[in-house]
Amino acid sequence: MHLFSIKKRLKFFESARNVSVSQKDCFVEWIKNVKLPQRATVLSLSVGDGVWDYFAMSSDNRIKKIIATDIVENPVKKEDIALLKKYGEWDYIKVTPEGKLPFKNSFFNLLFHQDTIEHVEKPFIFISEQYRVLKKDGILVFGTPNLFRLTNIVKLFFGRLNFPTAIGRNIELGTFVHVQEFYEQQIKVLLKEAGFRNIEVRHCFFGVNTLKIMFSKYPRSNLGKGLCHYLMFKCVK
Repeated sequence: MHLFSIKKRLKFFESARNVSVSQKDCFVEWIKNVKLPQRATVLSLSVGDGVWDYFAMSSDNRIKKIIATDIVENPVKKEDIALLKKYGEWDYIKVTPEGKLPFKNSFFNLLFHQDTIEHVEKPFIFISEQYRVLKKDGILVFGTPNLFRLTNIVKLFFGRLNFPTAIGRNIELGTFVHVQEFYEQQIKVLLKEAGFRNIEVRHCFFGVNTLKIMFSKYPRSNLGKGLCHYLMFKCVK
């Protein structure tokens, strides 16, 4: 199976009634409201099909340059690269898994990634490298599935919650493996240890994602927050 094009992904987001809607809306809201200079330089980690780069560039005209990375040859389709370049500069660099990022210290104004940290074996090094390449007062925005989401609680009850676990595969990126998953406090500790401050959390989608049952888009109760499907984080260097 190949990655979808950005246009197909946009149609999916328009019609979706699951965690993707909460995740996308939170991401766009935060990107629009973060403090950025004009012509901000942005790093997109683990770019995948490029849809998050599209959301960032199309939502905020301060973002004039994105450098995207992944651990494979450029997975973004040619027509999607052309689409992204309508909004500004867009370049791609292949990086080494779990390795040092090939950028100078204090280089980027904004850094983002989605559904990435759960795939890495050394999360502290992963976060620390992001801290290193961000400028002072630079912003990090990212999201990851909540370890304690409802479907995982059910799996745990039946003894089927195990890591690492393969969750899918496509031709461009290979097999997707969740090496580990995290709950909110674990991520907060990682961010604080790396040096980040002003940590904000948005709890996304309390419900059963596979059945498209949503009790709350952004739960406010402790129960909903604890068992939400997805966690979005924003913090400052």
